[in-house]
Amino acid sequence: GAHTATLADERLEALEELAFGQAAALAGPSIVRVQTLGGLDRVGQVLTGTGPTTGVAVSSDGYIISSAFNFISKPASILVQLPDGRRFPAEEIATDRSRMLTLLKIDANDLVPLPSAEMNAVRVGQWALALGRTFDAEQPSISVGIVSALNRVWGKALQTDAKVSPVNYGGPLVDVEGRALGILVPLSQGEK
Repeated sequence: GAHTATLADERLEALEELAFGQAAALAGPSIVRVQTLGGLDRVGQVLTGTGPTTGVAVSSDGYIISSAFNFISKPASILVQLPDGRRFPAEEIATDRSRMLTLLKIDANDLVPLPSAEMNAVRVGQWALALGRTFDAEQPSISVGIVSALNRVWGKALQTDAKVSPVNYGGPLVDVEGRALGILVPLSQGEK
């Protein structure tokens, strides 16, 4: 009875762990490290960090999306480090304040864009992995949760209960197949 259940639980846990690791490995080539240098330290009451954050390649020719939160301080320079270790200066192209996203461009032509999940197939309760690349780790950092709500912030966002550290803002929220569900941004009006 109980012994068999324990073995089944352990097997399921091992399979889940494997799936999460595979999802991160699939998404990994699209996840970049973003370093901002210079700029303001404080914006209103918000102390902005100058540590590394995360971005996601969205086209092979150098376009990267990150969280606008990472650029509030108007950094003097932005440096993007690709998963293979190469570093490029980045230019801020555009910011969508309503979605808290910033589009960056680097001078590279071999980025691996992150595929998107079918948004009409996304369901509350499905696994969701918050990924980031802020340290010199081979694989992205992973925080596991679920999609906890859809159509938040006037239909522009979904919500997850995965723990999201500020260093992962700009990283992707992916499904178990490593496909993008969205970009991680801070809570806004009590929502993610």
